[in-house]
Amino acid sequence: MELASPIHPNHKRPLKLMEESAAKESQIMSVSEAQARRAVRRADLEWAPEVQDPRAEKGQKYAHHGMLSLLVAAFAGGQTRLRHVEHFSEDLGAGARRRLDVPRRISDTALYELLERQTPAGFRESLRGQVRSLIEAKVVKADLFPIGVASLDGKLCWKTTSRTVEGAKVSVDEKTGTVTSSLSALRAVLTSSKARPCLDLELIQEKSGEAPAFRTLFPRVCQSFGGQFQVVTADAGITCREDARVVLGQGKHYLFAVKGNQRHLHTLAQDAFACMPGPARAHPADRRNGALIFRELHVVHVAGFPSEVNFPGAVELWRVHQVSTPDDGSAGTTETRFFVSSMPPDLLTPTQKLELVRLHWGIENGHNWTLDVALEEDDIRPCQSSRDSIEVVTWLRTLAYNLLATWRTGAPPKDRRMLSWARAMQTLRDAFVFAELERPLATRS
Repeated sequence: MELASPIHPNHKRPLKLMEESAAKESQIMSVSEAQARRAVRRADLEWAPEVQDPRAEKGQKYAHHGMLSLLVAAFAGGQTRLRHVEHFSEDLGAGARRRLDVPRRISDTALYELLERQTPAGFRESLRGQVRSLIEAKVVKADLFPIGVASLDGKLCWKTTSRTVEGAKVSVDEKTGTVTSSLSALRAVLTSSKARPCLDLELIQEKSGEAPAFRTLFPRVCQSFGGQFQVVTADAGITCREDARVVLGQGKHYLFAVKGNQRHLHTLAQDAFACMPGPARAHPADRRNGALIFRELHVVHVAGFPSEVNFPGAVELWRVHQVSTPDDGSAGTTETRFFVSSMPPDLLTPTQKLELVRLHWGIENGHNWTLDVALEEDDIRPCQSSRDSIEVVTWLRTLAYNLLATWRTGAPPKDRRMLSWARAMQTLRDAFVFAELERPLATRS
């Protein structure tokens, strides 16, 4: 449940709201002045020159980049509806107002009209600049894995049954006749970092898929951030010979999931592990969601196969077998997955290889889940008047995700664990509202 807006000293509020805020203030985690300044500074994005103001030159009430930065800060603080962004603009602290160039409340109508007209030109460059500044400040680093890892995965960014836009994918349910329009994007995330920042994204074209988008996105990611990772991981939708050649051409290694879409390779892996799996290379166990999870890794070298693998750069095939046993005694589940790797056999230890498989889940459990649940990408659509407006909102949400994720990783842990995403959004919002207070929020009288 969303916390009532804290009361800033410069704002006049009804007595009832003041009493509610005073009662809840003790429940809010302390936000120091230094933390507030840091949050505001990171939200003050360097917008690329290509991000042009679509509004008429005369009669402008609000600064263009200030409105965009406000949207990023508000989304990161959990204010996902334009009406809530308007309230957020009213609650901003004095420091945030000056830094973000938001001198007064900005109406939801003005925000919608901007999103309706804004083109996505320059947003990719702005995201790139955001990530570079976080890397330079050592906020983003390879703190989860000994070598850098970039993971790529497709994710829905817009879906509706009420309308369509140019370039959207259209599907029809044969049973109900329901017509669904959707747009998806392939995203590159630095999963070797605790923050798991999104480095870039590419909207998937109509009548296309993740594999062709990979060939456009990956070289661009390597050009901008190639020094941050050595290995790229991807699900089976990207696994193909063309994409493997792209990875090798960029001087990187791949770990691709293998399923039925690569029939020859999948059959070869199944046969190989059925006949000669050898001893388990790694077999850790841990607890998750009330169940004991046991995993084991088997590896076979491609050079020893009796038949030709015919996959560029392939060195090893991996099999990960997982058994989940619930603590309540109910029936457990098993799952077996196969992977193809171009990495030299001695680049990683067996334990690290299994960790790399789990590391890829960071793009789904960290980045994708947060966008869907915390930033409500699946449910809240601030502006969907055109493909451009949908893409602009997607970029703004991605910038907001990076802001929120880096704030969360830098926040003091709670019970030796990182803050929940909901708590992180609350404290980040408090940082914007209480910027430039003389004392931390928890000690205000």
